[in-house]
Amino acid sequence: MRQNDHLDRVLFQWDKNFPDFHDVRMATAGTLILGSSGASKTTSSGALLAGHYLKNGFGFLVLTCKAEECKLWKSYAKAYNREKDLVVFGPNSNETFNFFEYESNRSDSGTGIAHNIADVLKTIIKAGSDDGSQNDKAYWDSNLQKLLVNAIELALLTGNKKFEHIYNIIQSAPQSSQQVNDKNWQNSSICFKLIHHTAKHLSAMESSPEVDRKSHILKLIEDFFYIEWANLSEKTRSIIHSIFTAFGDRFLRNPLKDLFGTTTTITPEDIFDGKIVVIDLPVLVYDKIGKDAQILWKYMFQRSVQRRKIINTSRPVCLFADEFQNFIFPEFDPLFQSTARAYRVCTVYITQNLPNFYLQAGNGDIGRTRFNALAGNLSTKIFHTNSDPETNEYAASLIGKDYRWTNSVGETYGDGFSFNNGQSESLEFIIPPEAFTKLKTGGPDNDFMAEAIVHRQGKIFYSTGENHKKIILKQILL
Repeated sequence: MRQNDHLDRVLFQWDKNFPDFHDVRMATAGTLILGSSGASKTTSSGALLAGHYLKNGFGFLVLTCKAEECKLWKSYAKAYNREKDLVVFGPNSNETFNFFEYESNRSDSGTGIAHNIADVLKTIIKAGSDDGSQNDKAYWDSNLQKLLVNAIELALLTGNKKFEHIYNIIQSAPQSSQQVNDKNWQNSSICFKLIHHTAKHLSAMESSPEVDRKSHILKLIEDFFYIEWANLSEKTRSIIHSIFTAFGDRFLRNPLKDLFGTTTTITPEDIFDGKIVVIDLPVLVYDKIGKDAQILWKYMFQRSVQRRKIINTSRPVCLFADEFQNFIFPEFDPLFQSTARAYRVCTVYITQNLPNFYLQAGNGDIGRTRFNALAGNLSTKIFHTNSDPETNEYAASLIGKDYRWTNSVGETYGDGFSFNNGQSESLEFIIPPEAFTKLKTGGPDNDFMAEAIVHRQGKIFYSTGENHKKIILKQILL
């Protein structure tokens, strides 16, 4: 068997009359679908990819924005005989994921457990936030990271593996150097009690490498909370504290408390075995709660993928996100996408237009830079009809320009009449931006057939001799 047999497995043909295949290799290079609301992108190209990936046994993580998406994926699972693989993660689903316990129990986590968990929490807190200046960003990141790491280390030292323990430690941390020695604070502070009782417990134990290691960690925790944190400027400390507690409060209330703060019945690794995990916390219903939960799942999945050991028969997995702009983590997503092929991850990102992405990815030029960094690693792009000029200009520029001959006719009047007929060569878009406003949108007026233009990076279509092709897709209405 050739090394790449499984990467060369054909998933479907773009045109039944030509060998223009979409195989696993192309799927793992990522897909971006763009189109206006009502362009039928979800029910045509989105449904096409979802259906063929399901038929070929892919595992899935599905992020949801609209309430009806969970119902849609239940229909997909039934239609493609994958009902036994479907796992709905949401309120009343009886599925839970204690990410703190999961991360701390990983056999490959080594000594960096606290930093790993802190990275997860910081990612969710920061996702979609205003970047500010780079200097400010580095400063707040550093202080937030320190706070999280020390709270997590203290929770781990005391055997507490639920998010609420991290929250309680941070909530009860000293707010000034004077408070550290205040008996009233000491009697009421969970942070103080955990440090005090752990120190007492370790001092009563015989010296050993493990006891010495824990004692060293506890000393670092004490120094942080009693000296560094307590003496931090009040403004800085209160801002960092409020950033964390505004986020943390959502995970102490249902539905997130029950979903993420109890036990674990489903993990990202189950997707490697073919599970279809649909996160039924749609953003348009649950707002920030839904976004936090889904970015947590997305980031944990991405990290687990990058630890995955790939062999020739490893199952491809898909990260599928309609209304992808709601789930962006702009600092990590481009980096992840650059390695997705190596780990057999097929990303399918669907959104309306570039400005939607910019609003979530950063202000001004930074949003454009981040879009280009991510889009450059999504090899297949499918453009449906669009009314946004910038998106259409991007699509036309991606396909490129070519020299075209145009006829010119002229007439002059004066002392006499003259007639001129000639040709001139000019560089023009192969497909002009306005062409993307005229693609059919599907629906009953178009016999449920939608048009799109597909662009494949580095791979031509046999039917056109170019790396782009206009296609007609029948909507899949389940």
